[in-house]
Amino acid sequence: MAEEPDGGLCPDGPLTNLLSQLQVDDEGGLATLAKLMQGYPLDPRLHFLKGSVLAGLQRYDEGRSAMARSIEIAPDFALARFQLGFLDLTSGRAVDAIGVWTPLFNLDDDQPLRVLAEGLTNLAGDNFAEARRLLKKGMSLNTENPLINADMQLILDEIADKEDAQPAQAVQVEEEPAPATAAQQMLQQYKFKDSVNAKKN
Repeated sequence: MAEEPDGGLCPDGPLTNLLSQLQVDDEGGLATLAKLMQGYPLDPRLHFLKGSVLAGLQRYDEGRSAMARSIEIAPDFALARFQLGFLDLTSGRAVDAIGVWTPLFNLDDDQPLRVLAEGLTNLAGDNFAEARRLLKKGMSLNTENPLINADMQLILDEIADKEDAQPAQAVQVEEEPAPATAAQQMLQQYKFKDSVNAKKN
């Protein structure tokens, strides 16, 4: 009741139960989320969780809408902002991703989400060496969200594969205009992994 003016935040108990459910049951978790969101429609964490689950189910447009709503409610919600930009990037929308990330670039330069966003921005421009440096630095700084590090390691592996493949293609690449940069093509093959419940092995 006291939290009514801003729509209220979901209490820790139901939120913890929801996270546990999402470890084993996406669809059931979405149903629980829907109920919680009726009671706490302005809790940005619930919108972010919904977006993450939907993206993990490859329902990318719905996932993007939910994450966008999260940062609309809470523009300083850095994790949601980073993941929304990452979803845009892996969907081939690099310009949108950089636009979403722009406020992160105002964070202190030792903040992992800023460093990782800078690394991915360099990747979108095919600056592989700088992307690799920044991603590794961001991963070393990131102790709070290990699942993001797992995603970033996959990106680093893709960079290594791309660089290995480049010498063989270098001769003809100049002649043929590509619809996207090499990084965008690479990222479009990379499946977005939700940072809430990357639980299925």
